[in-house]
Amino acid sequence: MLILRLILAAVTVIALAFAPGTSAGSVVALAAAATDVALGASVGPALHIVGPMFVFLGAALTLAATLARAGLGERVATALAVRARGSSYRLYAHVCVLCALLTATVSLDGAVVLMVPPLLALKRHRAPFPSLFLGTVVVANAFSIAVPQGNPTNLLIIARLGLSPDAFLAHMLAPGLLAAALCAGAVAAGERHRLAVPYRAPAPDAKAPTSPPMPPTRGPLLALLLAALAAWIAPLFGVAPSWPFAAAVALALLATRTRPATIVPWQIGVQIASALLVVQALGVPQLGPTASQALPALLLVSASVGAAAALLNNLPVGASVVALVTAAPVGYAASVGLAVGSLATPQGSVATLLAKDLAGRDAPTVQTRRLAPLAATAVATATLAAWLTL
Repeated sequence: MLILRLILAAVTVIALAFAPGTSAGSVVALAAAATDVALGASVGPALHIVGPMFVFLGAALTLAATLARAGLGERVATALAVRARGSSYRLYAHVCVLCALLTATVSLDGAVVLMVPPLLALKRHRAPFPSLFLGTVVVANAFSIAVPQGNPTNLLIIARLGLSPDAFLAHMLAPGLLAAALCAGAVAAGERHRLAVPYRAPAPDAKAPTSPPMPPTRGPLLALLLAALAAWIAPLFGVAPSWPFAAAVALALLATRTRPATIVPWQIGVQIASALLVVQALGVPQLGPTASQALPALLLVSASVGAAAALLNNLPVGASVVALVTAAPVGYAASVGLAVGSLATPQGSVATLLAKDLAGRDAPTVQTRRLAPLAATAVATATLAAWLTL
């Protein structure tokens, strides 16, 4: 029985590593999970953990797609270009800050959905798209550990360990800020030749020629504001932000009669739930509290998880790791590895893959030899910062 379950777990991880977020990967993972259920595995624990994450991610992606469809990209691009006044360095800083704010609101996946269209629109002003794209990718991934709603994996770990959202925020806000600042600064230094060239700044009163009328944009913007407010207030009452966020998005869009661009991330949900189920069914030793607060142990966890996420993908690795953690410090270290460590390779993060897909032919090459040292440094820095808060 154990050998069969080991085979099922291996097949699931390999399928999700080579086909993350695809129908093929979902079918294989679901088939393996169904076989484990037939062998007596319980579905309840996996669904209990994945359910809130699935609802949150669906609401975040739906809101992001609705805002993008309403023509927000053109407006944001013009506003950023005007505000930076021709300085590519200043424009890069504005893009990174905006990306961090969106990550804290609609998660890293929703942030890249919202950020890539304005970046593509900025190319008309001869802005350095590769630099802005890389800055967006590293900030979205690195800052996603700062708040519970920044990364769906955070919500999984919170649910798995029974943590309060405000406790997670207290321990991970500083590591997220440090990791994002370090990654953004390193990309700026590496892209200094492009960022040193001014772009063509529009007039302060310029408007994008293809901008739609204002009314269709108000509803989604209101939904974004209310969702952000709900996500930030919920932890103050000890409530995970998943359901309040989703409810705020739904109510705001309904109240303003906005027709949403509904996105249901069923493939991601199926894959994570299946991976959790097959790993839990193994009954393997969990990452418990033994020496879990020692800095060397936490560094080992974050580095190991980060390396696995970079090599395979943070989707299957995240689902597997969440099933194993039983102590909060280990959970914090695992979050760092999954989000920041996955930056080392182009295939490491689902958000990176999503950004490259949205950018299409304009997507710059994400070089492992350049990002791997940065990811390793940021993982170590963020883990140290998290350890200091324990």
